Amino acid sequence: MAVAVVTIILFVALRYGHFVSKLFPAEQYEPLLLGVLGLTMLVAGIAAQVGVSAAVGAFLVGIALSGRVAENASQVLTPLRDLFAAIFFVFFGLTTDSNALWSMLLPAIGLAIVTIGTKLLTGIYTARRAGVGTLGQWRAGLALTPRGEFSIVIAGLAVTAGVTRDLASLATAYVLLTIVAGTLLVRVPDQKWFREAVKRRRAKTAG
Repeated sequence: MAVAVVTIILFVALRYGHFVSKLFPAEQYEPLLLGVLGLTMLVAGIAAQVGVSAAVGAFLVGIALSGRVAENASQVLTPLRDLFAAIFFVFFGLTTDSNALWSMLLPAIGLAIVTIGTKLLTGIYTARRAGVGTLGQWRAGLALTPRGEFSIVIAGLAVTAGVTRDLASLATAYVLLTIVAGTLLVRVPDQKWFREAVKRRRAKTAG
């Protein structure tokens, strides 16, 4: 039932999204805001009733809207997005046991090492494909390291769904580690010793 409902909603969103968009007055912000919120609650409620995350239903509503309706809806919803995002992170903090952070420190460090390494490689590869120099490649890779907030979103959904609460402590410890490490690592390419090391390696490669 859950798969069937999601499939139907996704089909309507992709195939008949332009008809859905015509239901809302694009240039009248108040009716647009109320209409989009109403449709979101309706679809999210249907999704929740059949055992699917309400967030999935809300996401499919966003896919369905297009054109001027989507552009203006994003403008009127931005303040609400920021407000609810802040409330979500406050709630996540309330559900996190600070005493359990220490027990999750070693797994969080392992995750941080793996993800920082893969992000670094991704940034370097992408910047190299774009023709960026060596220092720029390192900057691109290291700039990705403190980004881990989406892990909290996923962990928050998991905890709400009844998965072990230790996941919240693990995600919190991981995000804190990546933020601290990223703040320090992003400054490395501007250090004199790093620039000299890059020059020596470049000279050695050219030789």
